[in-house]
Amino acid sequence: MKLDDIKNMEATYLDYKESLETTKPVSWLKSVVAFANTKGGHIIFGVTDEEHKFIGIDNLQQTSSKISELISTRVSPWPRFTLAPIDSEYSDKKCIDLEVAPGPDYPYYYINTQEHAIFMRHGDRSEKATPIEQNNLLLKGMNKTFDALPTSYKLPDVSFTLLAATFKKETGEDFDISRDLISMGFVTQDNIVTNAGLLLCDQGYLRQSKIVCTRWKGIEKGSVDGDALDDEEFTDASLITLLSNAEAFIRTNSKNPWTIRGMRREENSDYPFKAVREVLVNALIHRDYQIQGSEVHVDMFDDRMEIVSPGGMINGSRIQDLNLKHVPSMRRNEIISDIFGRLHYMDRRGSGIQRILSAYTDFVEQPIFYSDDTVFLATLPNRGIATPKSPLQNKESNIIKKWNEKGINKIFRGQTTKKLLEFYMRYSSKYSFNRNLLANFLEIAPNSASKIIQKCREIGIMRMEKRGVYFFTDLG
Repeated sequence: MKLDDIKNMEATYLDYKESLETTKPVSWLKSVVAFANTKGGHIIFGVTDEEHKFIGIDNLQQTSSKISELISTRVSPWPRFTLAPIDSEYSDKKCIDLEVAPGPDYPYYYINTQEHAIFMRHGDRSEKATPIEQNNLLLKGMNKTFDALPTSYKLPDVSFTLLAATFKKETGEDFDISRDLISMGFVTQDNIVTNAGLLLCDQGYLRQSKIVCTRWKGIEKGSVDGDALDDEEFTDASLITLLSNAEAFIRTNSKNPWTIRGMRREENSDYPFKAVREVLVNALIHRDYQIQGSEVHVDMFDDRMEIVSPGGMINGSRIQDLNLKHVPSMRRNEIISDIFGRLHYMDRRGSGIQRILSAYTDFVEQPIFYSDDTVFLATLPNRGIATPKSPLQNKESNIIKKWNEKGINKIFRGQTTKKLLEFYMRYSSKYSFNRNLLANFLEIAPNSASKIIQKCREIGIMRMEKRGVYFFTDLG
């Protein structure tokens, strides 16, 4: 790997060290531990941290050996890592790329005579893990999730009447208490109730499963015009009840609520039912229930609704940094995720975000997703006052979708794809063009335009009418 390639990485996965610190190795070993505990990363020795100036390492072999020695004596368990030299066109010296892989023997510790410390990666910094992060790593190392842990409750202390009735209604199958509670993970073989059982039992004994719903006046919390128009707190109940109550609150406080006619839900509503259901379900099943005193918040404003759940993404990513079409499906609570999938409350294939976005296809304002180390926030625009897309915008969106299906975004760079779209919107499938016209529009050489035309013909978005004369394929 070249140094320039590494410099283009996100700062979350990258640290620079001017030289190897051996007297106080925690300065870089904490990043080794943090990378191993999160998503991996690179430490580049021989590059300044501030200006990223290439300096190089004097004795490559000796420095590499010392890096391996310090990792083996100060990090436990021993993480997976590789050391590789990196050349630079600016110097005869080389620098060292220490690449650390994530896991699988979580958690990883920095050890010395005074302490055993766990570090995590937070943005571009390696910091000591919080108690909750430490617990999550311990569970990850045991290949367990929080909802699978046994509690102090026994089976006679709880009931599952609503779960059994809902299972029958949604699947058409009987819920066998003596068999299914154990096989699905709500109760252990010794009749000890798990955290998942507490979340789905009728009593709702896990108190931090509370949902707080508020309809605010205006577009801000506590605006000058007044505070809350309506508010409810839902607690001490099964997740099934909490979901139903939150949906009812949203429907009641929507000017244009969703309605049911026959067997079909009408989606002419401020907030589409499918998107609301998806966001609420995600908030309930993917939240971090280890955070005591926390709850899911539903805040409704005139122009939008915000749903906030405790705990960021399980793999440490930030949702706003990801391609929403390719967000990995990862489950913090596998047992309750599984039962919600069986009840058809969610899609097990991880396509929830796409269903949310598809409900806003015809609007300029789009759902917004944000996460950090402690929260996940989903914002749904109020479609009752959102700006409808013009027919031209809808056509453009449809074309982009079809072009992406054909892989055009993988063939050309972003700016070329954008300019091609502009060219298509101008000529569509009705007007012919030649390579010189395309070259002038894209501001490239005619030979380069010919190559683009050839690739477009290969993937089926252009066709040749006669020699030198081309048309776009009609993509609607």
